Amino acid sequence: MIFLNIKGSMCQMKNNKVEHMKKKILYSLMILMTPLLMVAQNDRETIKKSFEVKDKSQEMWLCVCNIEGDVEVEAYDGNTIEIEISKRIRAKRADDVEQGMEDVQVDFEEGEGYVRARLKTPQNEYREKADPLACGWNWNRNSDKAYYRYRLDFKVKVPRAISVKISTVNNSDLFVKGVQGMVYANNVNGNVELIDIANDTKAHTVNGRIDVNYTKMPAEFADFETVNGNIEVVAPKGAGAIYSFETQWGEIYSDFDFDKRLTPKVVSNKGNKGGTLYKVSKSNSYQVKEGGPEFFFKTLNGKIMLRDGK
Repeated sequence: MIFLNIKGSMCQMKNNKVEHMKKKILYSLMILMTPLLMVAQNDRETIKKSFEVKDKSQEMWLCVCNIEGDVEVEAYDGNTIEIEISKRIRAKRADDVEQGMEDVQVDFEEGEGYVRARLKTPQNEYREKADPLACGWNWNRNSDKAYYRYRLDFKVKVPRAISVKISTVNNSDLFVKGVQGMVYANNVNGNVELIDIANDTKAHTVNGRIDVNYTKMPAEFADFETVNGNIEVVAPKGAGAIYSFETQWGEIYSDFDFDKRLTPKVVSNKGNKGGTLYKVSKSNSYQVKEGGPEFFFKTLNGKIMLRDGK
């Protein structure tokens, strides 16, 4: 009897030890998983807006001003501008996610000759410029610090002939397809891709590449600039134009046989003391046939590639 009691006590001790170890392992796992659970807090919302377009010419503009998120614009044979925005808020705490969903909004405005959609948050004050459709913000230092991250991804459909001006800033790309009006695309940390366009163009970024494909030549100009990235442009086969290149450390490739090299331009400006300041352009300019628009390419670190459309 004594032996059996001892054995039972030993079994009970082993069972208690096993349960204790299980609790300890479970507690350790909970501690390890807590940061992951906190980071995983997020919420999503889809915002949709439609605008009827009466003037379907290049004088009508769509403007999108974003900071964090992609902007995609595709042309179609329709009479409305269709905007769909995927909004996502992430934070460590559920109440911060809720606050972000309330703070981060899109301000829509419709005026004579334009439709504009721009990001609106307490941390960013919109900076008005001479161009009412130009995008720009000032950091609002008086606002409370935000403990959430946000992202707005725009997908837009526009009538084919209108013009487009889009902008974003952080870890995002710009994409335009099939627009026959003018296209202005400005990025900072991301790429710019313009496919099947056919009019005056501005495509700028700082850290990213620029890829452009034309169905026909711009009416007057095309301007491409990046600091760290390549520029690749496909122009219509055999079209006349002036191509001006400026790069610090990059290389220039072209499928075109240039007819002649143009002399550098001299630009004059009034000086502060009443005199005139003259500046000689650093770019190398080349003519293909006669007439046509002027293309400007500028990089610091990156290749410039001009392709002849087949």
